[in-house]
Amino acid sequence: MSFAGNLQEVLKKLLISDEDRAVYTKDAVEIQNFVIEELKKVDNTFREVFNGLSLGGSYLDRVKLNTPDEFDMHMKLKFPLNITPERDQSAFIFLNAPFIVASCGRIHRLKLQSWLRDAFHKVFNPVCSFTSSSRQTYKLSYTLEGYGCAHTIEAVGSSRSIKFDLVPAFEFTGAQWPLPVPPVTEKVRQDWPWFAIPQTMPKRAKRTTTFMAIAPHWEREMMKKSDNMKNILRLMKGLRDAHAQKLPHLSSYMLKTVLLHQLEKVDWQRDLGTLLVEMWSRLVEHLQNGRLPYYLESEHNVLTRMNAEQLKKCRAASLELLNRLKLAKASGSHLECSLLFNVK
Repeated sequence: MSFAGNLQEVLKKLLISDEDRAVYTKDAVEIQNFVIEELKKVDNTFREVFNGLSLGGSYLDRVKLNTPDEFDMHMKLKFPLNITPERDQSAFIFLNAPFIVASCGRIHRLKLQSWLRDAFHKVFNPVCSFTSSSRQTYKLSYTLEGYGCAHTIEAVGSSRSIKFDLVPAFEFTGAQWPLPVPPVTEKVRQDWPWFAIPQTMPKRAKRTTTFMAIAPHWEREMMKKSDNMKNILRLMKGLRDAHAQKLPHLSSYMLKTVLLHQLEKVDWQRDLGTLLVEMWSRLVEHLQNGRLPYYLESEHNVLTRMNAEQLKKCRAASLELLNRLKLAKASGSHLECSLLFNVK
C-alpha cells in the first residue's frame, strides 16, 4: 500500500465514531448547563451578564481525535456598558468602558478573573456531583482556576471523564475589529463574531488590562473549502499526540496556525502523503526560526507561549519525525507508518 493509503488507515483509527461522539456530547451539554445554572444561583452579577456559551478548539473545527472528552468553551459575558476594543500591541487589545473609573476606564483582566473564581468556588466547595439523563453520576471539581485564560472543570464518572475549559469572552462584530485587516474575507467578517479573552502579554505580565483578540469562527470558515486540509491537521495532531513527551507545549492551535498560513499557497487536492510531509516541513521551519506568526495578526508570535527548553526539544523531535515521515513515504511501509502514529 502507498504512504497515502497507509495514512488513510491511520485516520480511520484516530477519528471518533458518531456513536461515541453522541454519548459524550449529550452528557457534556447537560454538565455544562448544570454548571452555568449553579453559577447563576450563587452570583447575581453572573446571572445578569452571562450571554451564552460558544464552542471553540478542535470540536469547533471538527478535528477532535480519539475520545471526545475535552471541550473548549467561550463563556460570553455582556455587561451593561458601552465596551469598545482598542489596539495595544500585536494581537493584544484593551477593552475601554467609559463608566469604569479604575484602571484608566478599562476592563481589568485580573479583577474579572478573580470575580469569576469566587463564583466557581461557591459552586465547587470543594466538589459537587451531577447525574446525567444517561444515569451516569459525575464528581465535578474545579481544577484550573482562571489564573491563565481558562476556568477548568473536570467531571469524573464511573465509565467516562470529561474536561471543560471555560474561557470568559467579550463578543464583538467584524466592524469592531481593532487590528489590521486580517487574511479573512469580508463576508466571513460580516457573518461571524470575534472575541476578546483575558490573556497576559508575553514578557509583560504586569499589564493587568490586556486581552487577546481571537476569531475561531473566522478561522473555521476559511478552512472549509480546503479539501484535505482538515485531514492533514488531524494527522499532525495524531503525530503530535503519539510523541507528546518529546513535543512539550506544541499545541493544536500551533499546528493549525502552520496550515492557515498555507491556505492560499497549497493545492489541497494532492495526496495525503505529499501534503503531510510538506506541512510538517513547514512546522519544522517555524520551530527552527523560533517564529510562528498569529494568523490574524502577524506581529504576534504564537511560539512565545513556549519557553526556551520546550522550543529546543520541539525543534529536535519535529526534525526527527520529519525524517521518519520521509522514510515511511519512500518505503510505503505500513509498519513504519503505524509506529509513527502509535496505532495498531
